[in-house]
Amino acid sequence: MKKEMNIFGVRKIAITISLLLMAISVVLVATMGVKRGVQFVGGSEFQVKFKKPVDISKLRSAFKDNGFAHASIMQVTGENEFIIKLKGKAGDETARGSKISQRVKRIFQEVSGEKETNLFDLNKTNATDLAHLLKKANPLKIDETKMMGEEHTVYNDIADKIVKARSKKGDFFNSMDEVLALVTQPEVKNFLKEKCMLGDYIKLKEDTFSPSISSEQTEKAILAIIMALGAILVYVSIRFKFDFAVGAILALVHDVTITLGMFVLFKQEFTLPVVAAFLTIVGYSLNDTIVVFDRIRENLKIVKTVPLDQVINTSIVQTLSRTLLTSLTTLFVVVVIFFFGGLALKGFSFPLLVGIIVGTYSSIYIASPIYYFVEEHFYKEK
Repeated sequence: MKKEMNIFGVRKIAITISLLLMAISVVLVATMGVKRGVQFVGGSEFQVKFKKPVDISKLRSAFKDNGFAHASIMQVTGENEFIIKLKGKAGDETARGSKISQRVKRIFQEVSGEKETNLFDLNKTNATDLAHLLKKANPLKIDETKMMGEEHTVYNDIADKIVKARSKKGDFFNSMDEVLALVTQPEVKNFLKEKCMLGDYIKLKEDTFSPSISSEQTEKAILAIIMALGAILVYVSIRFKFDFAVGAILALVHDVTITLGMFVLFKQEFTLPVVAAFLTIVGYSLNDTIVVFDRIRENLKIVKTVPLDQVINTSIVQTLSRTLLTSLTTLFVVVVIFFFGGLALKGFSFPLLVGIIVGTYSSIYIASPIYYFVEEHFYKEK
């Protein structure tokens, strides 16, 4: 084996740094705690968009005045789109979801200036509901037997046209005249003028989780990560050897621990997409580790008299360019998602951003040294 840069030679320094970072991460999690989303503590989450710009302080005051003093409100884009999270309380269950939704609806009406009415809101409706309303009213007096069994009628065409035009106008019609200009039938125009109105806000998303369901979600999230690590341990033990598996698993524990510490440090919210991100980190990091391990195994078959640490170093050097190129190309994509993917994807992309960096590092400096330690101290042939 020819001489090359001694990457494996700094393993003690690398492991010392990793142990320090892991200890800091454990302390951060223990002292600051994980900021859990409504999926894990129960509560409701709304994403709302107002027709006119709304001051976030006005929105916070409205929620506080209506009994939601601890509402978490984040501005998404511009001055008229927000995400509101209401954490659940002990004893709250799904039955309360509708009551909270009604209270939140009144807050949105108060902030936007929209009045309570029984009229059909053309700014909030989707094409299916609008088509159903028109079919039920049947202003064109179409024979109902002709509409039975028909998936698409003239009313579907009208509804599709109205909803598509609204999307092009930024999700809101500003006047009823804009709607009526899209319709050619006088009967439909009269119906829309009499029975419909234009709201001043729209709910883009509404999710409610009861505490009991949230507790179940927490258990499933933890179980998913444990099962993934267990399956990896079995797979690597069968595919390689148990000492390889120990290195792979401890490297993954290293990655998850440090990523979680960074997650807590930057006060990110732990949600279900974040669980998916952590599982992705586990799979991604393992992939790099397996490439290095496979090369170590191949080189061990070729050379019999070369010391194990030198074989490992050569294997790392041989796979280094592949590892770095793969990680960098993936990292570029995640960076773009993090900065330009919007608030909805930021929580998912942040752990990936940290995890890819830490996972690449552990594939080089953690997994192989642990394998070397176990092999030398427990499996070395006498």
